[in-house]
Amino acid sequence: MQLNRRTNLRGALIELDWLGVCSYENQASFLGLGKRMVLTELLRGADITTTVARDIEWAMQKRQGWMDEDHRNEALDD
Repeated sequence: MQLNRRTNLRGALIELDWLGVCSYENQASFLGLGKRMVLTELLRGADITTTVARDIEWAMQKRQGWMDEDHRNEALDD
């Protein structure tokens, strides 16, 4: 599950970058993670807890459980 959460976190960051939220500092704030260091630690392998996963889903307007799922084979939205 951590692999899926980390992969989906990276996807969320790409989406935020596309929306103009580019710096790790701003992305961490947008996702409700507080400081950039928390985001960096998650990307480097720290466990993404269920609470953090649900907070990211809420911030990104994704349904509950989205962070836990493998989305690699899904088609991109047009």
